[in-house]
Amino acid sequence: MGRKRKKSNNYFTSITQAAIVAYNQLEDRPVLKERVYRRFIFPAFMKMAENLINKMKPTYIDSSFLDLQSDLVTYLTARLDKFNPESGKAYSYYTRTSWNYLIAENSKGYKQLKQKTEEFDMDEERNIITEMDNDEMRDNLRVFMDEFVEYCYRNLNYIFSSSLDIHVADSVLHFFENRENIEEYNKKSLYILIRERAKLEPAQTTYITRVMKTIKRLYEDKFTEYQQSEFMKLPF
Repeated sequence: MGRKRKKSNNYFTSITQAAIVAYNQLEDRPVLKERVYRRFIFPAFMKMAENLINKMKPTYIDSSFLDLQSDLVTYLTARLDKFNPESGKAYSYYTRTSWNYLIAENSKGYKQLKQKTEEFDMDEERNIITEMDNDEMRDNLRVFMDEFVEYCYRNLNYIFSSSLDIHVADSVLHFFENRENIEEYNKKSLYILIRERAKLEPAQTTYITRVMKTIKRLYEDKFTEYQQSEFMKLPF
């Protein structure tokens, strides 16, 4: 009996990726650009959105399935020019982008629902000036962290030489990217989440530790540059 052939992804293929690359090179030919999008890219995005929405089942997003699918496709279309073929496959990039979008929208919907069901409790004795300073600091750190994650994604092939390390680092960065959506976690549970996403065996946890140490050193270097930069401009 022959080996069962793994099912291929027949809606988002190398042709789709080539179409995205061509689309980004047709700025001076809008009619042809639109044809490429409608024939090769739009159907793939629609199917990707359908599959991921069905897989995630984001229960807190207050939209119909078709509206959410349309919103996600619009979001992906607006990011067609963000794809860099030298950084990997278009399918992987837009799957991650879609997943992050759905997580963020579902989290936003949950927070809105929570606000509607809870009474607003104002503490009259709180220090408003201190809160404003703390909010500004948190905003600066949030901006830095977002830029740091994006920097790591762009330079994965330079930061790590091993394909396994790159794969693990991608999973680590995924959780860094969605840190605000992870409500409760500790080091052990986070390692388990990363291990499961990277499809590692329990004995391969040391790979996560190694990657985390490299990212931590890079984070410390970049954060030092960030602190020392004039007018809080990011050094990336």
